[in-house]
Amino acid sequence: MIKATEVATVPVDGTRYHDRRHARVESDHIWRKTWLLAALASDLETPNGTVTFDVGHDSIIIARAKDGALYAYHNACTHRGTRLLEEGVGSTPLITCPYHAWCFKLDGSLRGAPDPDSFAEGLPADRLRIKPVRLETWQGFVFVNMDPEAEPLSGFLGKLVERAAPYQIAKMDLIEDQTVSVGCNWKAMIDNFSELYHVDHIHPQHKRFVDCPSATDELFENGHTGLYVPGFVTDSRYPVPDKPTDYQEMQLTALGIDASEFVGRVAEIPAAITRAKREQSGSNGYDYSALSDEQLTTVFQYNLFPNIILSGSPEGLWMMRSRPHPDDPSKSYLDKWTLQLSPDPALGGNPEHKQTMHAASGNSEAVDGRVPRDCFGHEDILSGNKSMTETIDQDISLLARVQAGARSSGFDRAWLSDQEIRVAHFHDALNETYRAAGLLEEMNLSA
Repeated sequence: MIKATEVATVPVDGTRYHDRRHARVESDHIWRKTWLLAALASDLETPNGTVTFDVGHDSIIIARAKDGALYAYHNACTHRGTRLLEEGVGSTPLITCPYHAWCFKLDGSLRGAPDPDSFAEGLPADRLRIKPVRLETWQGFVFVNMDPEAEPLSGFLGKLVERAAPYQIAKMDLIEDQTVSVGCNWKAMIDNFSELYHVDHIHPQHKRFVDCPSATDELFENGHTGLYVPGFVTDSRYPVPDKPTDYQEMQLTALGIDASEFVGRVAEIPAAITRAKREQSGSNGYDYSALSDEQLTTVFQYNLFPNIILSGSPEGLWMMRSRPHPDDPSKSYLDKWTLQLSPDPALGGNPEHKQTMHAASGNSEAVDGRVPRDCFGHEDILSGNKSMTETIDQDISLLARVQAGARSSGFDRAWLSDQEIRVAHFHDALNETYRAAGLLEEMNLSA
């Protein structure tokens, strides 16, 4: 792990949030050379399933062939480069180019093309296979890497593999799939989810169910970070209430505990929830045997460099993914998957036992076995037409202003507190790429 004293060796300047040179360097040396979370394995369980993942100017197809093997390749026809599939989840036995009808198998090989005799050099199969992309899976997620020389995914994730192992993320079901276009650089979004310094000010509801001032951070190799926030407890900066908050009451009720018993004893709620989960483990639909007592009531967050936020608890998870706009560095996209671990009937579970600290906003219902993807703009959130939950809505409401301020001639660099150590660590990882490209020297920001 990384020590806090080893972080923030170079200032975080405003230029990196809007400069096209930075965006080009990121495209060539980060997006095209880093392991990227591209899909849910559950969307590729059956043969002929496809997922198309867009990042910047690149687009990747992931497909499950008839033999059950997973393949990943660039979403570009080897004839004249036409995009083969639109972004999203689909199913098809073959991929046919919409322009000239070249046809490819799901392993990426060319099956055929109209008028093959008209090609003087023929249609050599090896040359005309869709350019492959490396693929690996972890915790129910599919990762891709456009760099054939990249280290294995396990090496890239490092200690995160061990940290996430006790949680049953791969067994969680997708209950909401949202994408919002945002008026800020993709890094501003990651910055936002890399510190709790803003929580007391713009997320006042959090003091009812988590203790952010008592949270602890972890810094890992390759720019990854961890965060652990005590849950089922009120904010330690404020007096302990006499009776359970509405959120605490809801969680106690889900475990069959009478919330009225904790009037005057609110500080004892986390211990009571831990005992109840231990006693009910294996009989209420959940198996908590791999988790420590602390993990039973803690909200974890793992930020995977460069653009993934995994915020979860034993029963649920938000996967948030910040993606760059292909042409405008001042814009980006935020994908949010809400995943939930359903009570297992084999362990005595039923819907009444369902628990989660990571609820959906309630905008999606399953169609043909999967919740549809809902795409909208941040204006829809500001107007109240769409929601990604109260907390995320509050964040998004301010990020366009953050972006505007970063372009101001009155702002040159960030002034970070100790509470923003994960922001600094993220930018230290970015700075390695910027330094290699000469951008830090040009900006006179060298260490």
